[in-house]
Amino acid sequence: MIDRIPVEKLQQILDDAVASGEECGLELAIFHRGEPAADLRAGYADAARTRPVTSETLFPLFSSGKALAATAFHMLMEESGTACTEKVSRFWPEFTGDGKEDLQILHVLSHRTGLHLLPGVPDTSPRLADWPYMVKKMEQARPRWTPGTKCGYQGITFAWLLGELAFRISGVPFQDYIREKLLLPLGVEKHLFFGIPEAFDHDTAEIDDSAFGGRPCWTKNFISQVPLRRGFIPSANAIGTASAAAKIFNAVTHAPLLKTETLENATRLLRAPDDPVLPGAWEKFGLGYVLPCWETRGGDIFGHGGAAGAELLFCKSEDLALCFVKNRILPSHPVHPVRDRISRALGLPTRFW
Repeated sequence: MIDRIPVEKLQQILDDAVASGEECGLELAIFHRGEPAADLRAGYADAARTRPVTSETLFPLFSSGKALAATAFHMLMEESGTACTEKVSRFWPEFTGDGKEDLQILHVLSHRTGLHLLPGVPDTSPRLADWPYMVKKMEQARPRWTPGTKCGYQGITFAWLLGELAFRISGVPFQDYIREKLLLPLGVEKHLFFGIPEAFDHDTAEIDDSAFGGRPCWTKNFISQVPLRRGFIPSANAIGTASAAAKIFNAVTHAPLLKTETLENATRLLRAPDDPVLPGAWEKFGLGYVLPCWETRGGDIFGHGGAAGAELLFCKSEDLALCFVKNRILPSHPVHPVRDRISRALGLPTRFW
């Protein structure tokens, strides 16, 4: 068990990563046993290394934001009394055809819809920020396999599959629901966004893609586009501080935002019996959460990794919420040595997600 968070050692890890040139800017926030235990940062918010990271610097969380969206969705499910075994088409009648009419809510949360590929829209297209357009595209999309039979990571499509379903269940736009139920009650509405206002652009860290040597980098191309930063794309465009995200994940059990039985159900691996997890695969999903250490720790650790090496997790056995963000993109993704060094310092297993 972790008795004390080694704050000085963790700060040194961040400082050394910047000094060596391995990383540009980083932030690490930890809550332990329900209380803030570390709020650390190092380096620079711009690739030219002229703007130091501060407590107000906002980093792209990318897919780590899926864990926040999933948490809000579980809150909605509890509030409405909706079961995960309900069919999506019950609430979203236009979502039918090609087997979609039998698709269950749990298939959306466990990435088993067969709708993991963008339906004819490029992955950096400004149209991704057009909610009605993308919802219509998802309604017309054909699953690549029978829903429920196989896992396929809904990297970007998760935004509309989950977000439109949430709207159809509650009658409240999912962006508003997240703000009202998560961000405002916890006081982080100015430190975490799914669709960042222009007024906060000056606080946002710039992606450093220098390790790519001029080669195209999707991560930078995606988040640097104004429509994709401004729009509501809860699968991919979360931007915020590590401390704000960690505060929310700490509240999952300490507010508590979710009932114990909800969290237990959400942190069990969901795969079809004939769709085993391949060796080395990271796509091990419960209901909306990745279970990165399932083989050795079961659902003890849950959360989500993100492009650029961001991660948001909760460890039940240690009662520890952690968020780590950075702005230098590495071709080795999802392997991030600095993240592994942080894990060793905390006595946590390394994660590959």
